[in-house]
Amino acid sequence: MNPDKNSKKNGRFIPNTPSGADDSLSVQADDPKERIYFRRSMILIGTTFLAMLLFFAGAFFLAVRGAEKTVVPEIINKDLTEAMVILQERELYPRVQAKFTGNPSDKGMVITQDPEPGLYVKAGRRVTVTVSKGAVVDNVEDYVGMSITEVRARLASLFSTFDPLLIISEPVTYVYHDSEAGTVISQSPEPGTELGRDPEDLILVVSRGDLDRPVVVPDMSEYNADNAMRALARIPIPFIFEEASVEAVGYVPRVIGQTPAAESEIAAGGGITLRFSPPASWPQDSRYGMFDYTLPRYAVPVRLELKVREPGAEDRTLFSMPHSGGRLSFPYILPIGSSVIAEINGEEVIRHNVVSD
Repeated sequence: MNPDKNSKKNGRFIPNTPSGADDSLSVQADDPKERIYFRRSMILIGTTFLAMLLFFAGAFFLAVRGAEKTVVPEIINKDLTEAMVILQERELYPRVQAKFTGNPSDKGMVITQDPEPGLYVKAGRRVTVTVSKGAVVDNVEDYVGMSITEVRARLASLFSTFDPLLIISEPVTYVYHDSEAGTVISQSPEPGTELGRDPEDLILVVSRGDLDRPVVVPDMSEYNADNAMRALARIPIPFIFEEASVEAVGYVPRVIGQTPAAESEIAAGGGITLRFSPPASWPQDSRYGMFDYTLPRYAVPVRLELKVREPGAEDRTLFSMPHSGGRLSFPYILPIGSSVIAEINGEEVIRHNVVSD
């Protein structure tokens, strides 16, 4: 038998022959089980690829479609912490800003929001939340040792924008004390007392000065009447003006004498009498006259304020001073139709009208 030729047995190649070995691989490739395994492998690979393709396509379209919409909740008048939790539950994010409101009771509360509640917006949007910082001051400060003028200025500056939460109770009580006149020596409420929503009365006791300390009388000669009143009110020294029997000169009443004399000493609470020369002339449609009124005597000094109300103009203050009562007089030149108003602790007690002759 020739070994170089393919051998057959019963019509089949004999595997152990050289040419029969090649043919055995073809037989194995044509095995049905192998073909099934191959097809299943290809199907699994294709299915996996298709699933990945569908997953990425779905994620893409979700991203393109955008975030889901949500309703903006109502958070006004809620505590900031509570408001933030509510917003986060709706997938909204706060942008917080703060401002003073003048009301200590709403400190830390939401007072405004943007967008307004009830609107539909995309999830993830920022909501601007304005939170109250309360009042500029939320407790009573210590005013002892300050002058009454400084306290008034301090309160005016603190509450220039908002309704005042602390108001000086009138009349202010003045007592003799060894501290400088006008100095606050006690107060109620005490420093540190918390302020509420409603205004609080600030009761002050103010030094009138030492009872035994004399007051030096200034030289008022050549002062016109208005300037003399203002200067004496700042000391303060109660005054009375009297018209002197001299020739009228000039356009304004002017001081020509005084009692007590300049540089003399008077007891605290003592007064001064000023003699003045009457004016020779005054503007047309104006009148020269005297305001003369006797106040009742007060146990403690009260706040006396003299105002002028001219036609078509705002009230202006001639002077303001603590006063124990008694006679008050001074000259004026004012337009016809004006009024001179005296107020005690903010309440009108007398009104003098300027009329034509």
